[in-house]
Amino acid sequence: MTLKKLFALSAFSLMLSTEVSMASSLLLPNPGQLAGSWQLYPEDDQGAGCQVQLKAPETLLGGDLDCVARLIGERATGWQVTPDTVAFMGGDGTAVVHFNRYKPNIYKWTNSAGQHLLLERITNAQ
Repeated sequence: MTLKKLFALSAFSLMLSTEVSMASSLLLPNPGQLAGSWQLYPEDDQGAGCQVQLKAPETLLGGDLDCVARLIGERATGWQVTPDTVAFMGGDGTAVVHFNRYKPNIYKWTNSAGQHLLLERITNAQ
């Protein structure tokens, strides 16, 4: 096999493996996988947080929505999942904030003042 063909085969293999790993990292979880109890809190003050319910299949928000509005600066009534974010939706159906995947079961958003808010799944172990 010539060096040119060997190089082409190597490049093709690398390209395929990169596409597969990128596609698997962007798998869209369904709302049922994320539904349940979560806590929204400032990264530096977990005690100032509030409990949030992500409801499915309706993708409505429950819990202390006044606290949620106080923390994010807007009233949110629903939620939506994307490949790497959880978006809180306003009453008009537009996204008001996008929490980016930060760690397993934790999403993070930074407001305009630079404050980091965490959205963390409440598990039985907590």
